Amino acid sequence: MALAFDEDIDMAAWVHEHRDHLRDELYRHGALLLRSPQRPDFDGVYNSFSGKPIDYQGGAAIRSRVNESTYTASEYPEELDIRQHSEFCYSHDWPMLLFFQCDIEPTDRGQTPLTDNRLLMREIPEEIRREFAERGLLYVRGYGYNRTWQRSYETDSREEVEAVCAAEGRRVEWIGDDQLRTYERRDAIARHPVTGEEVWFNYAHGFHISRMDSGIREALSTSPDDTDEQLWPNNVYWGDGSEIDGEIIGIVNDAVERCTGQFDWREGDILIVDNMLAAHGRRPFSGPRRILLKMAESYGETQVVQA
Repeated sequence: MALAFDEDIDMAAWVHEHRDHLRDELYRHGALLLRSPQRPDFDGVYNSFSGKPIDYQGGAAIRSRVNESTYTASEYPEELDIRQHSEFCYSHDWPMLLFFQCDIEPTDRGQTPLTDNRLLMREIPEEIRREFAERGLLYVRGYGYNRTWQRSYETDSREEVEAVCAAEGRRVEWIGDDQLRTYERRDAIARHPVTGEEVWFNYAHGFHISRMDSGIREALSTSPDDTDEQLWPNNVYWGDGSEIDGEIIGIVNDAVERCTGQFDWREGDILIVDNMLAAHGRRPFSGPRRILLKMAESYGETQVVQA
């Protein structure tokens, strides 16, 4: 849903006044695009709508912290797609809300496509959906090459990393002097704590090794000696550790594309996304582009409140 504002309207104040209605619209549509002729106050809109920050400690994307509650959108090579995903869907807890602002408007592509996770549940063939629901997933994530564990967890302390991972049910494996691999078993389907709807909520179609192709290899490689394991350190398996057939992943990806739409960014735009109802990604681009990200409202805490 897109909302256009007049230049003389204080977007942050308007959002605060209409917050309950906007929440209802967010649950209905999955995402809200707020657009104004003048650049709105990102912090103000964020605080008016929620203001309950979530850190990105342990996240899989390559991003940088801008300030206490703001990060850059993923710094993955600009010539590559970032596949549709919901933040931290591979973890035991995740942000319910994502806030994006277009800081520098792209001039060549660079859209942030959105996928309706409720529609996706219906689009995936029933037998595949049932298998994902029954077997669950095991995510294996590697650190130390394109994204170091120090950058991912924002610490140089192995002990702190181990404590964070233990709290999240994530098994840690240290490899050699400074390599980290983690393992976590998660459900593939989740129930939204407010709407009660079941949604497709996993990243099997993005992490799976079958998604590694020559374009990704070329974009990420810095040496002819780079191995696929270095360039693609993440993978996903069925919950018992057995391999998922790449053909199944292909069928899921086809369904994701059918359920995905996009818009063109304008400078100052603010996009609010329900992280469970809608997945997001990034189209390739060239030239300038800078999108900022804030995350809010823990799933775990939302469950407690709703209970």
